Amino acid sequence: MTKTALKRPSLLGFARSCLFSPVSAASAAREPGSLAPATWIYAAFLLATAVFYAAKPFDFPDRNAPFPRQAQTLWFWLRVMLWQPPLEAAWIACLLALLSWFRTGKLFWRLLGAVLATATPFVLLLCYKYGALGRGAYAGLALAWFTVVSRWAMRSPREALAPTAAFMLALNAIGLVGLAPMALAVALDADSLFKGAQIAAGLWMLLCAALGLRTLSGLRLPRCFMAVLLSMFMQIAFAFTLHMLGLVPKDILKALLYA
Repeated sequence: MTKTALKRPSLLGFARSCLFSPVSAASAAREPGSLAPATWIYAAFLLATAVFYAAKPFDFPDRNAPFPRQAQTLWFWLRVMLWQPPLEAAWIACLLALLSWFRTGKLFWRLLGAVLATATPFVLLLCYKYGALGRGAYAGLALAWFTVVSRWAMRSPREALAPTAAFMLALNAIGLVGLAPMALAVALDADSLFKGAQIAAGLWMLLCAALGLRTLSGLRLPRCFMAVLLSMFMQIAFAFTLHMLGLVPKDILKALLYA
């Protein structure tokens, strides 16, 4: 192995690649030591997001803010951001599971199975909410669902685990950059610009993730795209499950979904 191949990607270079060249970012994620700069990018995103949401008016752009005014403090948003790492880990685990699931078989049947797997925790949540399941049964079935997902994630090639995690963490550079037009929207009191910036950043991340994962996994783009999209819904289901089990407070959940 050459000396160049062992070079750790620089933080700024890694972030720039995630923004404009996800294929290059995926290649950089394969380099030894790529997890460190990716983690720093993710940490910067969390801190900047906490500061931004604490500083902006609590009722902008939603005049009916989903949490009380007194919750709009830096301490509150730092508490919210503390929940992001386990949710990010859950997203990466679900993504690895779906990439493994999509690796073989016809796309239609694999997609059908993936959609059913994604819908399962939402169905369990509704059953519990309306009394069809007791708390113990709900917790057990939810744990069984996540255990199956985790086992599928571990079917991924071992050498793909760290690069995929590094790449997905570094992609939060998109969210970090997306705070700039959102801050401009706050200054201009432009609701549509704020919401448009949120949507654009989300679509940008979805596309870049699919393009980069095609390089990392070797799968075709439609399979990578569906793996990213469905894993995002799985992550949401995971957050709601933690809330229903009393682990994530209601105001924290609302803030996680809001941000």
